[in-house]
Amino acid sequence: MTKRAAKHGLLSTLSDSTASDKNPLRSDVTGAMPVPLVHRAVEPAESDVVAVHSETHAKQYASISTVPPLHEYSRPTGALAAAAAPIASLTLPILHRASLDEPGVTAPLTGAHGPAESRSRASTAESAQRDEGSADARPFTYSGVFSPHGWQDSTISSSTQEAAATPGNALHVSASAIEAVTRMAGKRVAEGSIVVHGHSGLHEIGCSVPGRSHMSSSLCADGLSSDEDDSSSQGGDETDSDTESYEGLAVDDINETYDQSLPEYVSNADPYTQRIYLDEEGITIHVQGMSYSSLGLWLYGLAGLLSCGIVTLLCRWVPQWRIRWTMKRAMLGEADFAIIVDEFGAISIEPIQRRGYGGTLESIFGSLTRKGPLNGRSDDVVRSLSMFTHRYYRFVYHPYLEKFLPNTCWMDSTWTRIPTAMRTGLTCDIRDLRKTIFGENSIDIKEKSVVRLLFDEVLNPFYVFQAGSVVLWCFDDYYYYASCILLISVSGIIETLAETRRNTRKIREMAHFTCPVRVLRDGLWRDGSAEDLLPGDVFELVPSIHVLPCDAVLLEGNCIVNESMLTGESVPVAKVPVVPAVFGKMRLASSTFGSDIAKHVLFSGTKLVRVKKTSLGFGGSRWLDLEQRTALGMPARATAMVLRTGFNTTKGALIRSILFPRPNKFKFYDDSFRFIGVLAGIAVLGFLASIGNFLRLGLNARIITVRALDLITVVVPPALPATMSIGVSFALARLRKRHIYCISPTRINVCGKINVMCFDKTGTLTEEGLDVLGVCAVDFDACKFSELQDNPRLLPVGPASAPTAPSSAFSSVSSSYAMGLPGGLADLDRSSSMTAPRRAVDPSKLCVLHALATCHAVKLVDGKLVGDPLDIKMFESTGWILEEGEDYTGVPAPQSAAFGHMSAGVAASVSQPVGKLAMPVPAAVRPPHSDRFTLDGAGGINVYELGIIRTFDFSAALRRQSVVAKRLGARYNEVYVKGAPEAIRELCFSDTIPRDFDRILLDYTNHGYRVIALAGKSLKMSWPKLQRLKRDAVEQDLIFLGFLVFENKLKPTTAPVLDELRGAKIRQIMCTGDNVLTAISVGRECRMVPEDMRVFIPRLIRRKEVLPMPTAAVNSADEASCSNGSGGSGSGNSSGDVRAMVVWEDSSDEMRVLDPYTLEPRLATSQVKERLVTSDVAETSEEMERQQQHYFGWLHNYTDVDMSLATSGDYCVAVTGEVFRYMMDEAPDVTIGRMLMRAAIYARMSPDEKAELVERLQAIGYCTGFCGDGANDCGALRAADVGLSLSEAEASVAAPFTSHSTDIQCVLEVIREGRAALVTSFSCFKYMALYSIIQFTSVSMLYEFGGGLGDFQFLYIDLFIIVPLAIFMGRTPAFHRIMPKRPTANLMSKKVLTSLFGQIIINSSIQAIVFRLVKQSDRYSPPVREDPNDRDTLLIRSFENTALFLASSFQYILVACVFSIGPPYRQSNLRNHGFVITCSLLVLFTLFLTLSPNSWANRVFELISISTSFRRTLVVWAAVNFGLSSVGERWVFPRLAPTVAKFGRIVRYLVRRHVLRNTCHHYSKVSRLEDGPMRDSAAGTYGCAPATPSKPRFELRAGEPGSAIGSSSATINGAEADMAYPVDGGDLEDGRSPPSWEEIARKTDSKPYKRILREMGIPAWY
Repeated sequence: MTKRAAKHGLLSTLSDSTASDKNPLRSDVTGAMPVPLVHRAVEPAESDVVAVHSETHAKQYASISTVPPLHEYSRPTGALAAAAAPIASLTLPILHRASLDEPGVTAPLTGAHGPAESRSRASTAESAQRDEGSADARPFTYSGVFSPHGWQDSTISSSTQEAAATPGNALHVSASAIEAVTRMAGKRVAEGSIVVHGHSGLHEIGCSVPGRSHMSSSLCADGLSSDEDDSSSQGGDETDSDTESYEGLAVDDINETYDQSLPEYVSNADPYTQRIYLDEEGITIHVQGMSYSSLGLWLYGLAGLLSCGIVTLLCRWVPQWRIRWTMKRAMLGEADFAIIVDEFGAISIEPIQRRGYGGTLESIFGSLTRKGPLNGRSDDVVRSLSMFTHRYYRFVYHPYLEKFLPNTCWMDSTWTRIPTAMRTGLTCDIRDLRKTIFGENSIDIKEKSVVRLLFDEVLNPFYVFQAGSVVLWCFDDYYYYASCILLISVSGIIETLAETRRNTRKIREMAHFTCPVRVLRDGLWRDGSAEDLLPGDVFELVPSIHVLPCDAVLLEGNCIVNESMLTGESVPVAKVPVVPAVFGKMRLASSTFGSDIAKHVLFSGTKLVRVKKTSLGFGGSRWLDLEQRTALGMPARATAMVLRTGFNTTKGALIRSILFPRPNKFKFYDDSFRFIGVLAGIAVLGFLASIGNFLRLGLNARIITVRALDLITVVVPPALPATMSIGVSFALARLRKRHIYCISPTRINVCGKINVMCFDKTGTLTEEGLDVLGVCAVDFDACKFSELQDNPRLLPVGPASAPTAPSSAFSSVSSSYAMGLPGGLADLDRSSSMTAPRRAVDPSKLCVLHALATCHAVKLVDGKLVGDPLDIKMFESTGWILEEGEDYTGVPAPQSAAFGHMSAGVAASVSQPVGKLAMPVPAAVRPPHSDRFTLDGAGGINVYELGIIRTFDFSAALRRQSVVAKRLGARYNEVYVKGAPEAIRELCFSDTIPRDFDRILLDYTNHGYRVIALAGKSLKMSWPKLQRLKRDAVEQDLIFLGFLVFENKLKPTTAPVLDELRGAKIRQIMCTGDNVLTAISVGRECRMVPEDMRVFIPRLIRRKEVLPMPTAAVNSADEASCSNGSGGSGSGNSSGDVRAMVVWEDSSDEMRVLDPYTLEPRLATSQVKERLVTSDVAETSEEMERQQQHYFGWLHNYTDVDMSLATSGDYCVAVTGEVFRYMMDEAPDVTIGRMLMRAAIYARMSPDEKAELVERLQAIGYCTGFCGDGANDCGALRAADVGLSLSEAEASVAAPFTSHSTDIQCVLEVIREGRAALVTSFSCFKYMALYSIIQFTSVSMLYEFGGGLGDFQFLYIDLFIIVPLAIFMGRTPAFHRIMPKRPTANLMSKKVLTSLFGQIIINSSIQAIVFRLVKQSDRYSPPVREDPNDRDTLLIRSFENTALFLASSFQYILVACVFSIGPPYRQSNLRNHGFVITCSLLVLFTLFLTLSPNSWANRVFELISISTSFRRTLVVWAAVNFGLSSVGERWVFPRLAPTVAKFGRIVRYLVRRHVLRNTCHHYSKVSRLEDGPMRDSAAGTYGCAPATPSKPRFELRAGEPGSAIGSSSATINGAEADMAYPVDGGDLEDGRSPPSWEEIARKTDSKPYKRILREMGIPAWY
């Protein structure tokens, strides 16, 4: 069926309509006919495509709707009554949709060449009155119209279609369709109109001519009052995309809208492997199909058997070996296993399950099969399914694309094709098929059994090493020590198992939830469990469902939910019924939705606060017919349809992020294992040396093997990994005492590295609650703001009178006041960025108090106001009363008013109980002393109420909120909008903007107040049109009403905390969604921005063609992150087409600006006599180019570098979200880097822009922390290295740290403890490494003559010295101040290695000296075995053994004291009482063993009695050892480390040069190698300018806009960088001289931000 045929069918219907004899329109007044209304023709771009469905047109449908007339607007048209000819009825079954324009015929007028042809919607207005005695007559209420089901009929006779062509009606047809109408229908065409033949004569159909305006293409209909005409003009563009239905859209039309580049539609190139991008986690996984190899399995089992399980164990630790050994590649569709490798190298082996199915391909992959090249296969039957699960994602194999697709993006195609059908729910057959695909609706975390946990824990490499050590010690008869280590290991395993099960059960309890629900199956409501819900199920929302069990869209009714689990903000959120257009914009693969979609979605895990059944769904009467209709025409129950279940829900994604966090970027743990590897290498060398020594001594094979292996356990101590986490454990315990909780313990060490801290403003730096300072209303007579009214209750109630000066200003278009002549409001010295036209307007119908009382999203729950704190404060300041309609249980709420004009006859026809609404409305407000209105008049005579008819929630992208309200008895609606002043200003008529707008706004924001702008307009429009009106149509052509000023006080601890961070040289950044001037004021108040620091604010000058540039265009963040900076600073493209530019201006001195490329301060040499950039919007590319040339010409010729400011660096920039978005997308990387370094304030930032800012700071090398209240900061909290949430809500799981106090003092605590934990981890690691080396040295010396340490000697050292000291080292509290110098965070740094190797040299030398001195002491005798033939044991009792044991015992204790660092990161060791007592007792006991041991001690420790003089010598050398170690650790090694680092760089350079010259023979590489350090320091990572930038050379050439910036960039990054080395005939291939040794040894900045700091002259700590 072609579109041409469909069009022919519709036009044939129109042409035959004149033969009808029956009028289908019912009239309340005899002889009344519909009043003809003429509306503009819908442009092709916005016209709906609907299809005609009949017996001969099976695929396309035509939607025809009739709307009963309004009593208020119905007028008898007696002359026209006779024109109504009877029409023969022909009933067409249709899939009905609500018309988006005036009621009438809606049909496609599309050419046969596809969607490129223009389309048009033809519509007519029906305005007949009903008979007063009609049973369908209803009283006029808030809505001003009948119940929606009265004008939505599922079957409409063709005579209704005929109304479009009956005499007196006007049908709009696009100009492109006139010829088609003439050719196909045989009609006579006049210029500009179509003439339709009818029995009553010829009647014109008004046609829209392209290029003509709405006013010029509309005709005034007879019988319309000025009110109706005004209503029509204001609501001209009322087609609301949110209410469009796609039910009539054919499959062919849907296929035209898909994105063919998406992986869901691209076939897999390699049938063996594929890549899958997990949007939710932001990672890519590689999937490879594998199957078992029979030969490989047999060989693998044989090798494991012959090696006693060693091969199996190694393959468990290195799964790649097992995969290569036992498996072979297989096609994904035939594979038995999916081998999954993520970006971080983690490998998973998932079995592929195969199940019988029998459903169609569309039932598996949903609407995806209706689009793309395989849409013809959607009905193919699939007999078997292949699927696997990874991280609780379920992937299903697509047989035609030959790859796996996740079921997270599944969507039923009927949701977009036939949306009204979704209310019927699922059948049992479909339920069974979908259960195979999705499984149960349960977030059920698999809990491993105790045996499995034990098995996994025991086979950990750490415990395997310990088990091997225990076995080895048992062979060597070290039973005591082996027993102790075994006991410690077993207790550790048990504790780990208990902790793992406890955490798993805690997460299971949080994740798992089920409840009883009522589900619609096979047309019947059944009781069931929430676990049985499947996508597409319709279930009933009742108050007993406290927690929502799935992600669902609201179909009928309205709800209030608490989404604190998702957002962290305990502010109830209102949900409204879904509209069909939402499904076209919904992307289920993402766990979150935009605000335009989220307002319809009920998220899993959120709490249901209130549910009502007072809102109809878009299905109208069709859905009402599915249930028993209520008296008010409202739905019998509130219903929702399941979107996602299980782990596909938003709660499931949150649980998955907890179970599978991103790997920690902290290198300490990786470096520690590398160092353990170095120790293992040393152990291997000792192992080989000891074997040679034992062979020389003639020991037997058993003792050689046991003692050599024992040396490995000495060098790599089994307790090393455990001691590294001691500091973290104690730090977390101390934080818990301060009510700071951590869900990621590995992040505590990262806290010690923080060098930049970002803060949200509201609720973080300032108090959570806002206090209303007052209202600053507009005085229209004086054309300026009136005095601040600090008590909004004293504002006038009701509309104000029209302004009196000049008279008739708002009624006479010829007045100077209205026309914008001198003396009027339009005579303003301000930017022409306001896009709204100037027009004569009348503010007399509006009231500022009405705006405060209605423009909010406050709800009433259990008698309490709930909602956004700002809205609650605003509403409470009015003193008005909020009332809402009937609740779910049917108990009537406090009586609200019914609105509109009601005659006595209409009122008498009401048959409802007193106190119940005739038509439910969202809410009504009234003054405190006003009486309620009741339908029987018993409410009182002092009645004054406003009904809130429609609400557009606050949008972060638009930065505004609006409502449509109606006052009791008024014949017009009132629209009120509130939002950011700069956003509201652009929506208002310029005539209504006061002269002192900028001055008043600047004054309030500079004092730190939060300013909200108020605007409004009157609107005459019927209820149905209001419900379908687009938001843009409501929020335009406004009258500016004034400012609402809030006072946001700083928290008492904010300034002191920021002062301490500044003293610690930790950079602070404010990142807020508030106004930039307010943010600057708060920044100065809290001393984040010093009072004497200059702040530069950007202005984004844009070309009109690229407007609007959304401030929350977060979807371009990924592309921005890939920018290479090749574009110019202004253009963003290579063609020279200038789209925008940024101008940086001093907030307090217009003589100072910043270079737009280098951000270098420049000072004007002469007074600026006129604005250089007269507008923020350029109408054309030529004007944009002219403004840029003009500005850069002035910048080059009339400004100089401000040397004083450039030298001091005492300036910063405040970036707005709009500029941030532009810079990330268009600016070169060098400018982005400099902006990131100079910015202290980021204002008007969306949540996603906050997260992108954090990622950008991390990209240039910062360790970033973010502190927010959890409301809009979840993305930034997750992205930051250290996220700290001040919210107690469940959204705190998004942040590693959560404080139950709203005080930012917790930031200091986290940083202090982080530094203390980091230092402790380094100290413990160095101590354990040095302990192993000391013991290795002692054992190696004793092995020289076949000796060794005794069992109790090992036991005393390991159990009574090392373990207590290692534990108590971590108990030292954090220092009370944060010092500027940060602790070392790199374990392989020269400072750490210099200290460690220096201590090794000192202690090993002391042992060597003692070993030699003991041989020269009195009573010394060489070691002799009691049995000369004994070759099976080591010689324990000897002078060497006694001397080395006593000396090493002192070393273990004293080295612990040396490595236990105190200030400036931890408090003094004297505050660590456990450590001091342990050290003291161990020193005393060791002195006892050294100076005067008794026979018991000598017998137990197997010591020999040595001379008294040598005992004193041992004590002296112990003191010398402590002194050398202390002096070296404190003074010598830190100063020696830089020299060692330089020497290391020189050696590395020489080695690399030698390798390149003699091995690779690529001489040119040497040139680049030697060029590297200098080039890096000159150009920086971002290609920055040299460290001493000169005055930029602007080359302004005609026709090259932005060439100044582009040429400057090329010069700085190109020519000057290439000339970093002079051509002097050096030995390099390109003629440049080689770098000096000083340049080679100089440390290059590894962090990009450090290079930028040096180049810009910013202090290194900034």
